[in-house]
Amino acid sequence: MNVRLPLAGAAVALALLPGLAPAQVPAATTLPTAQAVVARYVEASGGRAAVEALPARWERGRVEIPAQGINITFEMFLSGNRMLMNSEMPGLGTIRTGFDGETGWAINPAMGPMVLDGNQLQQARQSADPLSILHPERYVASMQTVEETDFAGARCYRVRVTTPWGESYDEFFNRDTGLLQGTVRRQASPQGEIELTSQIAEYHTVAGVRMPRVTRAQMMGMEVVNTVDSTDVRAIPDSVFALPPEIRALRPPR
Repeated sequence: MNVRLPLAGAAVALALLPGLAPAQVPAATTLPTAQAVVARYVEASGGRAAVEALPARWERGRVEIPAQGINITFEMFLSGNRMLMNSEMPGLGTIRTGFDGETGWAINPAMGPMVLDGNQLQQARQSADPLSILHPERYVASMQTVEETDFAGARCYRVRVTTPWGESYDEFFNRDTGLLQGTVRRQASPQGEIELTSQIAEYHTVAGVRMPRVTRAQMMGMEVVNTVDSTDVRAIPDSVFALPPEIRALRPPR
């Protein structure tokens, strides 16, 4: 699971000890299982059928870093388990990142082309899969509801997720709505792992599926605001996800 393709939340059950008078019985809070949290999130997002039926899409939006006066525009293509994002950053140029179903890659004017590996590759694979919400077994070795707590102004269930590649992170699900409220995760990057706290500030509905529209993230003492301005539901040609020549040149021979 991740900040774009999430899990689920369930109602708190109050258990009473049998055989005792009411005055002697303290209310005990029983946490829902992580599996119940996932199931409720699927329903809150529109239901399994709607998620499965959502075709490829093209998103356009912006990333703002207010403290540094940075405004980046982006377009992102998603189809199957493939992704391409083109970001335009004033003064730097175009930053391209992608995953073609096997290879994760990035081309940054400041750093050049690179092929992703390790946690960077695994996180790219997970983010590119629009059905990760329905198939946690692909990316989750175990998950557990840890507590009920406050997060981003809402009462939430905190679910600890452990991946098959040894990463652990927390996702927070709104107790009342069942929707994902945010995540705390160490994001892999060329500079090392960076702790990222993401809060979903606004959802919108696309083809019957609720998904994040505005996400606020805290990283390295800065706020980063990601806004999806428009989403087109359309078929996307396979050629969009083809590896650029610079990336093909970096791949080891087979």
